[in-house]
Amino acid sequence: MKVLPIGSVVRLKNGDVKLMILNRAPLYNKNGVIGYFDYSACIYPTGKVEEQVYFFNHENIEEIYFKGYIDEEEELFQKQYQLKMKDIPYERFLIEG
Repeated sequence: MKVLPIGSVVRLKNGDVKLMILNRAPLYNKNGVIGYFDYSACIYPTGKVEEQVYFFNHENIEEIYFKGYIDEEEELFQKQYQLKMKDIPYERFLIEG
């Protein structure tokens, strides 16, 4: 899986709003257990309002409207990301339901 760049705009399965990706592999505290999702995002175009952040995984994406900025740094990040994710000490959480 090639991870989407920050700034990418997507719609989730069964979703009706556009989300803009803020982070990759963000940590999440689920009832005292620390794990991660592939992405965190905010509503597009309003941006992050207060603590309103959405967490999801790549397989939850239905449609990609826009891919974020890609330069040499992002390309290097993409190459290193897959290697580093193999050694992450946290559980990968899944969307329930």
